[in-house]
Amino acid sequence: MAYLDRFEERVELKLTRREIGSALLIAVVTALLLGVIFAAQLALLTPIQPTTNDLAVGKASPVTILAPARATFASALETESAREQAARGVVDVYDLPNASIAREQIRRATRLVDFLDTVRADPYASNADKVEWVRAVPGVQISRDVVSRTLALDATSYRQVISETLYVIDAAMRDEIRETTLDTAKQKISSRISLVLSAAQADLVNQWAQPFIVPNTTLDLEQTERAREEARANVGVVYRTLEEGQAVVRAGEVITPETLEALRELGYLQPQSNIEEFIAGFLFATLIVAVGATYLVRVSPSLLREPRVLLILALLLLLTALGTKIVAPGRTIIPLLFPFAVAAMLGAALLSVSIGTGLAIAVALSVAYITRGAVELTVFALVGSLIAVVALQRRERLTSFLLTGLYVAMGNVAVVLIFGMLSQQEDLSNLARLVVAAFAGGALTGLIALGSQFVLGKAAGITTALELIDLSRPTHPLLQKILHEAPGTYHHSLIISNLTEHAAQQIGADALLCRVGAYYHDVGKTLNPQFFVENQFDGVNPHNTIDPLTSAKILHEHVTEGDKLAHKYGVSKRVRDFILEHHGTTLPVYFFEKAQAQALLNPAETRAPVEEKEFRYPGPKPQTRESAIMMLADGVEATTRAERPSNSQEIRAIIDRIIEMRIREGQLDEAAITLRDLEQIRVAFLEVLQGLYHPRVKYPAPKAPAPLPAQVKPEETVAEL
Repeated sequence: MAYLDRFEERVELKLTRREIGSALLIAVVTALLLGVIFAAQLALLTPIQPTTNDLAVGKASPVTILAPARATFASALETESAREQAARGVVDVYDLPNASIAREQIRRATRLVDFLDTVRADPYASNADKVEWVRAVPGVQISRDVVSRTLALDATSYRQVISETLYVIDAAMRDEIRETTLDTAKQKISSRISLVLSAAQADLVNQWAQPFIVPNTTLDLEQTERAREEARANVGVVYRTLEEGQAVVRAGEVITPETLEALRELGYLQPQSNIEEFIAGFLFATLIVAVGATYLVRVSPSLLREPRVLLILALLLLLTALGTKIVAPGRTIIPLLFPFAVAAMLGAALLSVSIGTGLAIAVALSVAYITRGAVELTVFALVGSLIAVVALQRRERLTSFLLTGLYVAMGNVAVVLIFGMLSQQEDLSNLARLVVAAFAGGALTGLIALGSQFVLGKAAGITTALELIDLSRPTHPLLQKILHEAPGTYHHSLIISNLTEHAAQQIGADALLCRVGAYYHDVGKTLNPQFFVENQFDGVNPHNTIDPLTSAKILHEHVTEGDKLAHKYGVSKRVRDFILEHHGTTLPVYFFEKAQAQALLNPAETRAPVEEKEFRYPGPKPQTRESAIMMLADGVEATTRAERPSNSQEIRAIIDRIIEMRIREGQLDEAAITLRDLEQIRVAFLEVLQGLYHPRVKYPAPKAPAPLPAQVKPEETVAEL
């Protein structure tokens, strides 16, 4: 509001030690609390951020953790898994088939055949003994049935079986046979047997050849391991990408090594006692407060005299930082719902645009630090806050807050869409949820600012637009008191309100404050309304019967007692300033000169010389442009009412005379009002007063009505009408 215009004046600021100490204490406490928020572990503030002990492989996660932003990192686990998979895909390297092994098997088979021939030719041994002798040969695992059937063959069939067996063994052992392919090689024996043999003979050949089929090549461990290492080396680093809002782990899920790695990369497994983090947090908080204090001294130095206002500013920053600390980490949608722009909007609504801008920057810096440089959320907070500051124009209207909230919502949506396109967001449903959350966050900003400005304004001693609107109600008890007890003063105040409001609009001052201040500036006249000319309807002036000094005291009381009366009715300090300042330290010339004249006429009755200071108003002089406008409007209206000018030149002359008089008296010295402002005020006053005191057209007197016919009675004519 224009409430802070007096803080933005370029005047020399002299602070007492107490004021300096209060400001420094607030700055130090704010820096400490902000540092605690920055440096505190998230687990201390909200259960969504579990500790390192809670997140361990094999344990169920206590909460659902979402990726706060799109993150890509080198996964050591997945890289190692890919390399092991590549190594397992390498085929074992074997030596070439060893011909000596094949020859050895042929020799063993030939010796067996020779022994079988000898046993078969023995005429004295029984068939059972022959079978046992053959089965007793070391390395031969042939069933009794096969041996018995072989010995029972006739000579021709026997030779065919023995010859085919040696051939099959020779052919099979020529191929590469590994330990892993031995069974396959044995299964192929049946396909190698000549089809000339009968099924019974082929079965005997298969049974006799089986024991002699053995691996003829060995695994080259050195070559195989070398090939596997090459395969591992050819696998590059595997990167893992987590999309914004993707669930890293859900509540109740058992944490795997891969999950733990992702949590570590997202910063959830930082050490709980990191001294560097604490130091960095407090240093950054000190930096923000120091820059903010310097900014405050440059743009609104007199705020250092307002400890309650400084506390409100600190509270807005701390609450926003604390809320960011709670909602931002590990979440995607909820941070967009958080009303980051409330602090800046309230700063602009309660104080000034420059204060709101400073809060917007401080909030954005806090968000950047808390989120560890999350660009999207930082830009989101900064853009929304700046929009809230520049869009809030008519702070006296409730709809302005709602409309500003809508503008903030649109800005939020724009930021979300921009970063959604930059990240190539393909999930339209997720993007839609983000847009809805961003819009809702902006709307919530307007509602919260509207609802909280009155409470914070009261706490800080700041007159808000809502309070001014309440004071401007015609049904307000104090306005009703003025209307009923001093109706002339009430009418005078309405004219002053039009003058001051129009002038304030022309120079960019607070028009609503001027209007409301005009309503109450003469409330003290209700204590003795008959002593003020606008309320003397019977033409009797009580001042004619009392001495001039008493009259001056009564005039003074309408200022001092009026302030007390307004305070009794709960009128804010900023409005009461109009009561105290609208006469400044001016001199009621009429009563002062009357006292001087009486002193000259009756010097014997005069006990003491007439002192000018006893007649002057107690002041203070106007401290703001609004109070200066009030003083000028009050003087111009009273003079115009007394002189009744008939044209605009006379009105302009009155305006110029009053303004020049106040300048010569030094009444405007403390209001930081410029010559350009005064010129615009002259024009504004003239425009309003011309409408009040414009010349009237003198119409001719009406002619006497014609006499009615004798047969028509006047009563009948009225009845017909």
